[in-house]
Amino acid sequence: MTTRVFTEERTNLTDRKKQAFTLAEVLITLGIIGVVAAMTLPAVINKINMKHYITLLKEDYSVLSQAHNSITAEYGSFPNSIQHCEGAEAQHRCLMEILSSKLKSIRTCETPYKENDSKNSCFTEFSKIKLLNGSTAPRNYLSMSGATMILANGSVLLFFLDAADCEFDYNGVFNYKRCGWVTIDVNGLQKPNTFGKDIYVLYIMDKAIKPLMYDYLAEENKNGDCTPESNGYSCSGHYLIE
Repeated sequence: MTTRVFTEERTNLTDRKKQAFTLAEVLITLGIIGVVAAMTLPAVINKINMKHYITLLKEDYSVLSQAHNSITAEYGSFPNSIQHCEGAEAQHRCLMEILSSKLKSIRTCETPYKENDSKNSCFTEFSKIKLLNGSTAPRNYLSMSGATMILANGSVLLFFLDAADCEFDYNGVFNYKRCGWVTIDVNGLQKPNTFGKDIYVLYIMDKAIKPLMYDYLAEENKNGDCTPESNGYSCSGHYLIE
């Protein structure tokens, strides 16, 4: 009887050992999980970040649109509010100050940035800004003469006045007319500093603030769409309109 019980216990113990994972098997499994996580986690984080950037873009677009509407109501038209800016020595700052009267800002800068001096800069150094396709951004919608301010939510706005009468169309090249533009970095000096991710362009027009869109540009001057292969300029239209 004793022998039988002992034999059964040995059998049960052997079965339990067969059912358990070995250390090697556990390590291999953990390694596979780690590889899968390493492959998928960046994509998940990027998706979460993009949702955050787009939310900030929509917030900035809303407050700028409200400011534009308020100024238009106050002056009768938006061009009336900025007509004194034409030809002014600081015409871009003049445009910014008109709009900033209706915005909550915490700081302005004499120039967008100072090289290697982030503490005294509002905007990211232009040489560090990328297009959506990964190439270095040219100076389109980036100007050292532009006026810069930081909103209370941390977004940085770079203003540029083209024409105080809001009739600028680049001598007929564009199929639209604008007063100027504003480039927004929705998370300030933080990375990725990329058009179409955390940097967007809005047009300041006589009737409203509008996102830069593919359809606004004449055939020979289209900037493209919001695909990873594009420059990313039109992403503001993609996220705000489409």
